[in-house]
Amino acid sequence: MGEPFRYRIVTEWSDDDGVFVARVPALGPGCMAHGKTEGEATKEARAAAALMLDVLREDRKALPPEDASPDYSGQLRLRLPKTLHERISQMATAEGVSLNTMLLTLIADGHGWRSAGGGTPSENKPKAKRKAAA
Repeated sequence: MGEPFRYRIVTEWSDDDGVFVARVPALGPGCMAHGKTEGEATKEARAAAALMLDVLREDRKALPPEDASPDYSGQLRLRLPKTLHERISQMATAEGVSLNTMLLTLIADGHGWRSAGGGTPSENKPKAKRKAAA
């Protein structure tokens, strides 16, 4: 097995082309490929990127900084304004969930909103587990 590929590959559907288009942002706008499937486009973009990196090495040019890491711990430290912290804490309390669960819900809803292209952020309220009314 070869060494890990350490550059981010972004794959999206192109309505104009009727195919998936994959690009490697760190290598510039010229490093892209397409395919009938997301996997095929990604595979082709990786192959194109490998060739571009080989040419850079042969020409003794600096490689762009790696922008992908295969090791994600699932944890991150986040700093936010006190007022936002308070507001999200209040939302979590009202929903009967932890602050962590509320943040995960808000992030997941926001990500789904952008990738699915539906609704507005205000229409995508957190869908955390609610307490039963007494």
